[in-house]
Amino acid sequence: MSRFSPYDNNGGSCVAIAGADYCVIASDTRMSTGYNILTRDHSKIYKLADKCILASSGFQADMKALQKLLAARHLIYQHQHNKQMSCPAMGQLLSNTLYYKRFFPYYTFNVLGGLDNEGKLIWWWIDIKLCSVVSAT
Repeated sequence: MSRFSPYDNNGGSCVAIAGADYCVIASDTRMSTGYNILTRDHSKIYKLADKCILASSGFQADMKALQKLLAARHLIYQHQHNKQMSCPAMGQLLSNTLYYKRFFPYYTFNVLGGLDNEGKLIWWWIDIKLCSVVSAT
C-alpha cells in the first residue's frame, strides 16, 4: 500500500552564473514525474522585477503558488511606494515567505538573482531547509 504524499518532485535544474556587472540564470524546460515526461516546454524562470529573476525547481504547483504570491506582494509594494522592489528586498521577501511556511513548506529549490540599484550583482540560493547564500559583488 502506498502512502499519500502531498508533494511531487517534478525535477529540474536551475543555474546562476555571475560576473562583475551581470547575472545569467538558466534552467531546463522539462517537467516530469517519476519516469513520465509531462512536458518539454515548461519554463522554470520567472521575472519578478526589471532587475530581479527567480528560477525554481521542485513541485510545480508550489512553484506557481510561490511565484504568484511574490508577484502579488511586489504589486502591493509598487502601489504603496511608487517604485519597484529592489533585488535585496525581494530576496528578503522570498526568505521570509519560505520561513513562515516552514511547517508545511513550499517544495521548491530557488535561485534569485539580479542587480541592485547601484548595478552590483546580488543572488540568493534558498531551498526548503532555508539554507541561503547571499552574494554581493
